Amino acid sequence: MPAIITHHLFGEDASRRLPDGLVFGEEELLAFLLANQGPDPYYFCFSATPMSIQACHAFAARMHEDKVVDALVVARENVSHLPQEDQGLGRAFVLGLLAHYLLDSEAHAFIQVQEDAICNADADLADAHDQVHALIESELDTWMLWSARQQTIADVPAHADLKRTKRVSRVGGTIFSQVAWQVFGMTLNPERYEGCLRDYEMVYRAIDPTGNPRGRMIAGAERLGSRYSLLNALSHAAEAGDDCPAANLDCRTWIDPATGEQRMDSFPDVFYNSLDKWRDLAEVFMGGNRAAFATALERGYGGAALA
Repeated sequence: MPAIITHHLFGEDASRRLPDGLVFGEEELLAFLLANQGPDPYYFCFSATPMSIQACHAFAARMHEDKVVDALVVARENVSHLPQEDQGLGRAFVLGLLAHYLLDSEAHAFIQVQEDAICNADADLADAHDQVHALIESELDTWMLWSARQQTIADVPAHADLKRTKRVSRVGGTIFSQVAWQVFGMTLNPERYEGCLRDYEMVYRAIDPTGNPRGRMIAGAERLGSRYSLLNALSHAAEAGDDCPAANLDCRTWIDPATGEQRMDSFPDVFYNSLDKWRDLAEVFMGGNRAAFATALERGYGGAALA
């Protein structure tokens, strides 16, 4: 959380706030923006063997639930083990990965409290947390794209946010596979990352915009085994507009589920407050002090994820 478009918009802004020399040239920027999608592409793996699919999904889940600091530190350390000509690309990639986790950690409570309120208010939605979560993220994606760029997915489709070169996906896959092995004891083929990215693209090409004939067919098939369609919830409406209930633009009070604190943040508050923290966090991360980095990132994740 959030989803593909909001992460991309955050990455674009974050890349412009980096200290000079950390991301250099077009290919390194592509690496930064791709990694800014985090391990999310691994959730979308479907064109592989059942064992590989299961491993990819498990890796994505572990990367969001457990040992976040360890994973990021190992990713950074593995840059120095890349061939010399790939190290700049690797550095840009791990910085993009850091940007993903910063926005995730800051937005976690904001999205979670809405998800819980909706699901708790309707008994029919008690087992639909994933779908409700996806709907909130999709609504924020659609609104953020219009608010920040005056564009809709008819102008910039979601799958366009996964641009890359073969070298970028190769370096990224190498880094992710090392994190999988060193942090979680999981074997993950480096080439599977590119496969997951292709699958991620295919999903959004199929389901966007919301309500298109192919997307309706896929959602109908999905509902044969479930009351609600996750893929339909993930899709984006090709809409322009300034209204977005999920963004809390009128700054209603909500309770942070992690701390019990009363907050009035809107989603733009969350987004831009995260950007304000970005440069300092990136400098601490690249400085190599694990304890200082853990302290800087800890908001939003809690002790289990930081272990």
